[in-house]
Amino acid sequence: MSDAKKKRNIFLVLKQSVIDIYNHLGYSLLVSVLWFLVSIPVTFIFFDMLMVSLEQQDNPITLLFLFLLFGVPYSALILGPVQTALFYQMNQVVDNDAEFKGFWTGLRKHYWLSARVYGLYGGMLIFCLVDLLICLLALDHFALKILGIFLFYLFCFLLLTTLYLPGFIVLQENTMKKVIKKAAILTLDNVLITIGVFVLFVLVGIGFLLITPLMIFIYGSFVQVVMIHLFRGLLDKYPDPETILEE
Repeated sequence: MSDAKKKRNIFLVLKQSVIDIYNHLGYSLLVSVLWFLVSIPVTFIFFDMLMVSLEQQDNPITLLFLFLLFGVPYSALILGPVQTALFYQMNQVVDNDAEFKGFWTGLRKHYWLSARVYGLYGGMLIFCLVDLLICLLALDHFALKILGIFLFYLFCFLLLTTLYLPGFIVLQENTMKKVIKKAAILTLDNVLITIGVFVLFVLVGIGFLLITPLMIFIYGSFVQVVMIHLFRGLLDKYPDPETILEE
């Protein structure tokens, strides 16, 4: 197997990620704790709100308004910038060039771009999710069933695309439009490996939930390091994904 293909092999990416986490355990613990604090509690809150809405059969429009009111600002102002700063920090860690102030450097440097990108993505994900819920509740309308299938695939595609957002924000000079465009192109041109990595995150996350300390102290850095190696491996294939459209 060539070196380029090795960089895009999920099992080798996983192996290298585990090695990097072990070799930089201190930074890995810190990054994971920060990732956990900004990601997991709010995820459970939104999931609980969704389950309560389904049980009580509330008006989905109310749920959409609540999600947009709280979810979009949180994604834009906190979740996105912090995720990007953690990616920046772990990228330095992997390169053995990390400084303790790296998180704050990454946060200041990429805050406004990540805020715009993640705010937009947060809004699109929430809109797709609530509209999908509306379609599922209206089972007697065939047209809404078809729309629901489209929204499901769109929602999944948006989730997959988020794997590449930090890379295009941190490792390249891009505008918001270019970040979104390049992430979408990279996802479409590498569907299988992207799905494979996303499934890996889900399975490892479920396993780590059963062992809470691993979820708090390891999972966040695991996600960041895997995304770094995945992004680097794919970008070796074509430094600028926009060139795919020209081929």
